[in-house]
Amino acid sequence: MYEKFGQFINGKWQQSSDKSTYEVINPANEEILGKASKATPEDVDLALKSAEKGLEVWKQTPPWQRSYIIRKIADKMREKQDVLAKWMTLEVGKPFAEAKGEVGGAADIFEWNAEETKRIYGQTVESRFADTRVHVYYQPIGVVAALTPWNFPLVLSARKISTALAAGCSVIVKPDVITPGTVMELVDICRECGVPPGVVNLLSGDPPSIAQQLISSDIIKNFSNRINKGWKINS
Repeated sequence: MYEKFGQFINGKWQQSSDKSTYEVINPANEEILGKASKATPEDVDLALKSAEKGLEVWKQTPPWQRSYIIRKIADKMREKQDVLAKWMTLEVGKPFAEAKGEVGGAADIFEWNAEETKRIYGQTVESRFADTRVHVYYQPIGVVAALTPWNFPLVLSARKISTALAAGCSVIVKPDVITPGTVMELVDICRECGVPPGVVNLLSGDPPSIAQQLISSDIIKNFSNRINKGWKINS
């Protein structure tokens, strides 16, 4: 099931540098669904460099163009509702109807952020000096590391990825080992919908080691274990 995926770095799916994998189990019957790619430290370094380059492209992309791509992702998720729901049913054990509901909710989050992309307004602040004006501008904060849990793999990934994209940030998403395929399918939709290489990256594998390497990197400017705005303020 996982053969067409792997690590998603610089806009391409690839095996880990040492080709290592881990087994993903169906919780309903404890059968092996397949073997997913397991990232090495070298893969994490490649993803960091990829996201750093992707940030330079994405933050220069006009907000309305970013909005168009994010909205396109929402539409494609609805087209692939059954595919995404099947991944969740197999990996999490959710009833198919409930999984389809989560797909709809995740697509709505992308759609909402597509519109918010157009509304990242600055502001003019009253100065204490008569001959001075203070203008506030919101700028992308940088590369975002997004770790997602297993219980709502699509909705929570959607929150992190779409919010980062809306703010003009690149992102490295790390799905839980229980639900890699669900998030891989979402990232592949991002690729299909024209997200530039390096803007969305995925690392599959051991959460503690990957997280530790991401946390210790100077490239990561925001560690998203919950939804946040993903920008910094310049004045």
